[in-house]
Amino acid sequence: MADDFTIAVALEGQLRLDDQPALQEAVALARRQPGARLLLLACRPEGLRLRGPQQRRLEAEALDSLRTRLAAVGIPLLHFPQHTTAQALAAIAPERRPALVLQAHESRLFADWPLPAATFPRVFSDFRRGLGTPPEPPLPPPPLDGLGGSLEVGEGWPGCAPVPGPQPFHPRADPRSAFPFRGDEPTALARLQHYVVGSEGLRTYKASRNGLVGTEFSSKVSPFLAIGSLSVRRIWHTVLRYQELHGADEGSEWMKQELLWREFFLWSEQCHGARFHAPGGIQERPPQWREDRECFRRWTRGDSGHPLIDAQLQELLATGYLSNRGRQWVASHFIHDLRLPWIWGARFFEWALIDAHPALNTGNWAYLAGVGSDPRSFGGTPRRFNLERQQQLYDPEERHRQLWL
Repeated sequence: MADDFTIAVALEGQLRLDDQPALQEAVALARRQPGARLLLLACRPEGLRLRGPQQRRLEAEALDSLRTRLAAVGIPLLHFPQHTTAQALAAIAPERRPALVLQAHESRLFADWPLPAATFPRVFSDFRRGLGTPPEPPLPPPPLDGLGGSLEVGEGWPGCAPVPGPQPFHPRADPRSAFPFRGDEPTALARLQHYVVGSEGLRTYKASRNGLVGTEFSSKVSPFLAIGSLSVRRIWHTVLRYQELHGADEGSEWMKQELLWREFFLWSEQCHGARFHAPGGIQERPPQWREDRECFRRWTRGDSGHPLIDAQLQELLATGYLSNRGRQWVASHFIHDLRLPWIWGARFFEWALIDAHPALNTGNWAYLAGVGSDPRSFGGTPRRFNLERQQQLYDPEERHRQLWL
């Protein structure tokens, strides 16, 4: 075994074969080395990240699907849920020391700073206007035949666990959910194709994106992005192909803008570091809140005292999903009406949301709290939603409230 040339790919939470630059590089290197074998590692990514039961369910589905597809070509996927990649490599070292280890990276539109880090803008409009080069196209899944081997998946190795299937603690999908999909890569790619090619979804996206009930008012690709079963470059490229065939329209342009918002928050977090997640945010404003833990505890149970908000919270608790419009209502009410610490609400969302990502979640909460990238809040008053007016606009017949309360 010591003579075998093994290349390990550490997935780092990127649970797919499509648009995986590290996997592409590993396959290319293996093809040049006679007898080379691949080994994939699914470990705990670096950094503290909350994952609630709904997101863990999707992650388990993505892992199980990936393991099955890799097993078909004899490539092992070793699962170390409590280990970092370095710890996992140390655990398997007595049996297997890979000749080379390549690490996957989080899916982004741009592999390097799209704008200079030293002058990175604090507001989205400046970021969007400053972009000079388009994202690179996604990479197709590489051919894996002939790169498997006889490596035994040693569940006796310290920390190595079976790839999880459905677990007793994983909640079942609620039949009312706006996201009733599995988390695996084939499902993610099928959903993307359906929304962009097989329906009117993308064309009508700008008009429908503020919906509250059902699967078709928005793309529903964010949970797949969050667990790494779908690449953001694949989404961008699919939208571009739509525009090549049908021309740019409001829906497709708005979808591209939403993907750029995601990119903006990812690089903004990297630019500002700890300040990005601090109570005063990138504006370094002194907090103005009340630390009422009993009020917060009731809120986490869906008992905020406002029926519009409670319906949103009940959906979140039951499914892990919440519409874009619903998230804004809940955060605005939490910050400006309950006057609770926005960082409490952000951390709860990070745990509860099926598509939570620390940078995107914090970026949106800080925006509404008036300490982030909202241009209106620089020297001014943070934006606040009139919930009664919002209900008249987006749920006049109370369909969402009747569904969840």
